[in-house]
Amino acid sequence: MDPHSLQAAYVLHTRRYGDSSLLVDLLTREQGRVACIAKGVLRAKSATARIQTFAHLLVELRGRGEVLSLLRAEAAGQPVQLPGRALFCGLYVNELLLKLTARQDASADLFDGYATAIAGLAGASPSEPVLRRFEVGLLQHLGLGLELESDAEGRPIDAAGSYNYDIDSGPRRVSGDGPTVVRGETLLALRNGEFTNDRVAREARLLMRRVINHHLDGRPLRSRELFR
Repeated sequence: MDPHSLQAAYVLHTRRYGDSSLLVDLLTREQGRVACIAKGVLRAKSATARIQTFAHLLVELRGRGEVLSLLRAEAAGQPVQLPGRALFCGLYVNELLLKLTARQDASADLFDGYATAIAGLAGASPSEPVLRRFEVGLLQHLGLGLELESDAEGRPIDAAGSYNYDIDSGPRRVSGDGPTVVRGETLLALRNGEFTNDRVAREARLLMRRVINHHLDGRPLRSRELFR
């Protein structure tokens, strides 16, 4: 077979399809998120072992329309092991992709951002910064990125200031506290992907949850229930 027919992919989700096949959701570098059928894969234990959630693969896909055929899958690296809370975080990242991205909307930046997030969760990195960086990058890919450089009046974000973050118009400078108020320090931390203290990390988490909930438009994230 032509080696150039293979493309890099990560497994986002699998479910049984018939007696011996799997319906697989992949994030690929060249085609974006795709759904494909791995026919007869449950009969071959070695192949089934490769097609696991978070697996990094080289795949060959064929077909047209919404659901493609997975002709070949080869391991592209060592199996990913996400222990404990990291597993819940990885499932959350996967569910965000499944709920918010369109099929066959390719983005090398999104693919690389996902690879970085999974590697971070599998390593010794704290999970919260990994998730915030991925969420910010995902929203940028979707054209829904947060305004983290300046406020709604065009003034640069002041690290010492307080802002009411409006999802439609961006941050507005305010005085006092409230459920939608965040510090400028937090907005700049989200811009830079660096979270220096617990208060900033907490505010960033709450803001991103509010923004993502807005874009989910009422659709629940089952993976969040795992954190309770």
